[in-house]
Amino acid sequence: MMYFFEHGDYETGVVRAAEELELGRKATPEESLAKAREAGFRVDKRNLKIKEYAGHQERLCQRADDQGLLHACNDTWLEVRTWNNDIRGVMALLGAAAYLIIWSAAAGDWIHAIYLYLTGHRADGSFLTKTTPMMWLLSACGMTVMFAVLTWVMQRYFLRYEIFTQRWIRLRFNRKTKKVYLLRPKYAGGLMVFDWTLTDPILGDDLDPSKPFLQWGVMGWLPKGIGERSAMQFVGRRTSFKTQGDWMAFWEYIRRYMEEGPDAVPKAQTVIGYLPSLKESWISVTQWFPVLQQKGLAGKFSDAVTVLILPLIVLLLLGNFLGQCLTWQARFPKDIEHAGEVS
Repeated sequence: MMYFFEHGDYETGVVRAAEELELGRKATPEESLAKAREAGFRVDKRNLKIKEYAGHQERLCQRADDQGLLHACNDTWLEVRTWNNDIRGVMALLGAAAYLIIWSAAAGDWIHAIYLYLTGHRADGSFLTKTTPMMWLLSACGMTVMFAVLTWVMQRYFLRYEIFTQRWIRLRFNRKTKKVYLLRPKYAGGLMVFDWTLTDPILGDDLDPSKPFLQWGVMGWLPKGIGERSAMQFVGRRTSFKTQGDWMAFWEYIRRYMEEGPDAVPKAQTVIGYLPSLKESWISVTQWFPVLQQKGLAGKFSDAVTVLILPLIVLLLLGNFLGQCLTWQARFPKDIEHAGEVS
């Protein structure tokens, strides 16, 4: 679901910061490894090795490419697409259907109770006793209270990760303030502000650009001191980075923008914007079906398979778009929104 992983990451960071504060020291790599295994992750020391930057002046590669992942950009800041929208779909449909069913039932009770009070008889013309309208009114009140509690429970513990929440996580890089602003829903950390110098792309030891990129693009912010929480954020789409070189080029686009200025990077391929988008829904849904991405002879054979899974694709497409429509785009505070702008 949309923000389930971000919520878990935030809670993990809070717990880790509290533990380090109590110990009075930062966790060792061995302790971090043991903690990850306790949480059920299958990791070893090789997984924990990432390339860390002493500074951000180093060019990671010669190519800089935004990969079509910019929500917006100008001479002061740019915002990149995060991954959470990709896993919207069926849950949005189920959640919206559940709310529609229960509140339609409550509305039906109220309409019936009001009709009885106004007319004094049922819809079929039969007359009532004096207690019948009151019984329907009490029933409508009881149903409303019960469904209100049910709605709160569903939204609080389940559907808040999917609908009636923030549309996209906002990840903004401001080259004037040299800060990175990460805006999540409150239950997933809320507003986080990091120094640009603490921002790292998660890279393996082997930086061969031709190798397939078999993981999500991840950026991390490690704490400077004891008791500070760390954070990580997935960016892009599932198929945004087909090779490690694609991921390196995307990072290089951000690095050059922040260090060398907007003139040092190519003009953005496309700007996604913030409104609900059927195009984004289509990309998000179809990228999960490799059969739709084949070319040549394999692509011709995939046509039959595509027809078979088409109903599922349409269902996920509708769910993804509905999920976008049932959310709102969060805004940064005014001081952050206008930070670095020349007055």
